[in-house]
Order: sequence, then C-alpha cells, then structure tokens
Amino acid sequence: MRKLVVVVTACLLLAGCAASWEGQEVRYRIKSLDTSSPTEFFRLELVGDAPKGALDPQDLARKPVQPSAVSGGAAVGDELLCLVEQKKGSAIGDSHVVTLVKSCEKA
Repeated sequence: MRKLVVVVTACLLLAGCAASWEGQEVRYRIKSLDTSSPTEFFRLELVGDAPKGALDPQDLARKPVQPSAVSGGAAVGDELLCLVEQKKGSAIGDSHVVTLVKSCEKA
C-alpha cells in the first residue's frame, strides 16, 4: 500500500510540473517593421512548418522582435535564424503557452 501511495504521489508531482520546449533554430522572414508604438519591432513570419515537439506550433507562426535583438543587422524581407523557447505553466489543464524569441541573427 505504501508503494502505491509513493507512485501516485510521484505521478501527481510530475503532472503538475511546467512543460517547456526549446527549438534549436527557427527560421523566420521579416514581414514588416512596425513603428506604430514608441518601440519599433519587426513582425516575423515563420518560414516553412513549425518544428516538431513545439508546445504550441501556431504561436510560432507570427512573432515580434525588436531590431536591436537581431545581430548582424537586418531589414524587411531578410530571413533570420532565431532561438525560440516555449513554456507552459502547468502540464495539466489549459495552461497558457508563452513563446519567447531569445536571439536572432541574419541567415
């Protein structure tokens, strides 16, 4: 009986842990430069399909990034390789997935 309690407790702990995914490199194309707010940012569009294993592939499709976060300089129409991470607050339920574009460089 004690073993069963230990196993069930371990399973519950694992189920409650946060899930995460980090892509090696995700390829984006700079679709436009948004200057409508005080902070400029590039609107990125995913090139090809989302990488396998992504927690929310649809959230990778379009992401903003500040021009200062792109090494090597870039302009509208250029392709970038970006490190992307997705985190989910809880492995159970409909916890929201947060996608972070960590760093980009011109491809």
